[in-house]
Amino acid sequence: MNPSEDPFVGAWELDPSTLDYQFGRPGRRALYTIEAAPGGLMFTLDGGDADGRPLKFRYGGELDGREQALPGGEAAGVLILNRLNERTIESVLKRGGKVVDRWTRELLPDGKTMQIIQYGLSPDGGELRNTSLYRRVAPGLRYQHDRRLPKRRLLRSWIN
Repeated sequence: MNPSEDPFVGAWELDPSTLDYQFGRPGRRALYTIEAAPGGLMFTLDGGDADGRPLKFRYGGELDGREQALPGGEAAGVLILNRLNERTIESVLKRGGKVVDRWTRELLPDGKTMQIIQYGLSPDGGELRNTSLYRRVAPGLRYQHDRRLPKRRLLRSWIN
């Protein structure tokens, strides 16, 4: 799929009334931006945690199921991005060879709503599922490549 025609590309705002968390305290504000990038997509989450502290995550790459090392070395882990179908994207975070988090992003039939489900493990080892809905607030964004970075490496930053 041509990234510039990808139906996920755009800006998406969290609808806090839709939060359904089995574990953790969700933030109440988030803007999720998905941009077309050469060969893939760039994802930026700009929001706040449950206590209002700012959070920013930025990552991206080809949606090809390959492991991509995250900045920060082995402790940061690897990210796997995969397109399951035209309306579903999955990302998996692995540390030490084990899956620690998995997210699916599903574009709902109206084309204006994206459901994100986080699957993971709670500290006691139980499985968790956290669900949220994002509403489209702006269509079609294009990632501007930072010329100081190698073209083949789309993964940019994982900021906590």
